[in-house]
Amino acid sequence: MDSLRPSWGPSVRFLFAAFLCIGLAAESSGQELLTAAGKPAEGPLDAFLGEPCCDLQTVFDEGGNVREPYLAIAVDGTLLAMRNNKGQLRRSQDGGRTWGEIIGVSITHSDSNLIVDENTGDVLWVRMWDGVDRVFRSRDHGKTWAEEKITLGLNERLRQFEKTGAKKRVTKGDQNTTGTYYLHANASESGVTLRHGKHRGRLLVTATFRPHAKAHPSDREPGEELFSCAIFSDDHGATWQVSDFFPEGYTEEAALVELHDGRIYYNSRSHSGYYDKARARALRPDEILRREAWSNDGGQTWENLNVSPVLPDGGGYGRGYGMKGGLTRLPVKGRDILIFSNADTAGGERKKMTVWASFDGGKTWPVKRLVYAPHGAYSSLVAGRPGTPSEGRIYLLFEGGPDGQYSAMQVARFNLPWILAGEPTGNGTVPEWVLP
Repeated sequence: MDSLRPSWGPSVRFLFAAFLCIGLAAESSGQELLTAAGKPAEGPLDAFLGEPCCDLQTVFDEGGNVREPYLAIAVDGTLLAMRNNKGQLRRSQDGGRTWGEIIGVSITHSDSNLIVDENTGDVLWVRMWDGVDRVFRSRDHGKTWAEEKITLGLNERLRQFEKTGAKKRVTKGDQNTTGTYYLHANASESGVTLRHGKHRGRLLVTATFRPHAKAHPSDREPGEELFSCAIFSDDHGATWQVSDFFPEGYTEEAALVELHDGRIYYNSRSHSGYYDKARARALRPDEILRREAWSNDGGQTWENLNVSPVLPDGGGYGRGYGMKGGLTRLPVKGRDILIFSNADTAGGERKKMTVWASFDGGKTWPVKRLVYAPHGAYSSLVAGRPGTPSEGRIYLLFEGGPDGQYSAMQVARFNLPWILAGEPTGNGTVPEWVLP
């Protein structure tokens, strides 16, 4: 593919810098933040209210083994639904009412999820596991894609690994090479463009440090455990840095959102249980729950590790090895309304696809609602953008259909009142400002 690295002249660079300065000035003065589409980045709560509504439709079901749902929303409101394991993409330009034909793309297992750069309108995903670090970029909201090389900088822990020879970065294919690792972002949730603070404009998405080992992620010996982390770019995807590791090992397939005050909320799958039935044991209560942490520096470091008391790490078949969940923040100015999705089975079977709502940035999750009972595995969430056809709806792409959890992928579209009509969790209360 042709490289997309732009050859900007001095005048264009000046105008782009001026645009960023205007955006920062707008933020500091309280003016409305706009995306590259000229639409508000955040809007009023009212758009997500109204009469409760929810509908489902199948977007992928052919060929069996319908795996790895990735969902993103371009700055013009175009929804992008990915069947990652087959490199298939479908687009919706009318808020998920109808979906276009399947587009074949180069994204594969172990690539990052989609990242929307709200300041350029580009959609990207990152590949860093097969020996050539690169991004695939779309400048037309997912219709076409092109490849460009990137530079990836390692965090201090990885530099020390390589300096001492304890671990060397290689490719995913070098499975039998001891003392090595690779980086990937398999089944992470969509990345974000930071909107607040000194790191405004940064692209941020979760990733994984994965030492080579024969064992399942749950069954590894100390020193070979996986660690969730993040990667970020301050130049629209040309160069990337690896963040510090998540505060707990045996973690991956994570999600993050930026809160209205610029802090980052991070939610991760845990592999602290076991996979091999020969290792069967009684699980601790925390081994069927999600891990959380926060960042105060734009995603460079993670702190305040917490085991969520209410969010399940569903789908471990009673063995506590968790499952990818979905996460999004509603684009409501001054509020931190988060939606999380997973199988509501406390580490059991992959079914009972459910969504939870938080109204305080992930501190409490007072209400949940079942979306699809028969089957439900990996899931991905986005929220509609103000001023576009997607506005006011929450979109959930999940594995699950009438013939099993991997027989299809469905999209559920719903609003906030539909969730509020669900079941109280006992973890906090729904605030009055969101009630009808």
